[in-house]
Amino acid sequence: MAKNLAQQRREEIIRAAHKCFITRGFHATGMADIAREFGMSAGHIYNYFPSKTAIIEEVISRGMEDFYKNSCALQESQDSYEKTLEQVRRILSGILKKERVTLSLELLAEASHNPELEKVLREADVKARRHLKELSNPNGNNAKDWALVDMGMATFEGIGLRYLRNPDMDFDSICEVLAERIYMPREKLKQRLKELEAKQA
Repeated sequence: MAKNLAQQRREEIIRAAHKCFITRGFHATGMADIAREFGMSAGHIYNYFPSKTAIIEEVISRGMEDFYKNSCALQESQDSYEKTLEQVRRILSGILKKERVTLSLELLAEASHNPELEKVLREADVKARRHLKELSNPNGNNAKDWALVDMGMATFEGIGLRYLRNPDMDFDSICEVLAERIYMPREKLKQRLKELEAKQA
């Protein structure tokens, strides 16, 4: 019971912090602001998180768990276009939330002059890149292998930024185009391998 209550408190603190970071900015938000939003004393919050950065670390950790799950599901879905499209829709539904994109931009801006936060974000990025490379080509380690990873990450991150600039963009069309770009190269490769096998037969 006590463990469940502690977890509930952490969840409530994270939600309060998330709201403060978006409305006030990460730099301008203090633990006292989060405490007021949460309705608890700042001293009590320190029982759960030692600092703002610790709260963000928890948010990023949870985001990474979703990232691992979604990227693995996308990789496994590529045996059919329909499955690929379904997974792309699921991923973009999570990415294209104004508060999520806004918080990401706020953290990137703060990290440019906050070494502690920059280190947290950098470590998360390194883990994400390594995970995607292992999924896409576990035996490859040249510049092009890593370039493919960066292009994939830039595509999904860039769609989030475009959403802020153009919130009226057509979600269904974006999903369909992206699913085609993910699925078709693999399908063409399969076809090419079949052609080569036929020639050798």
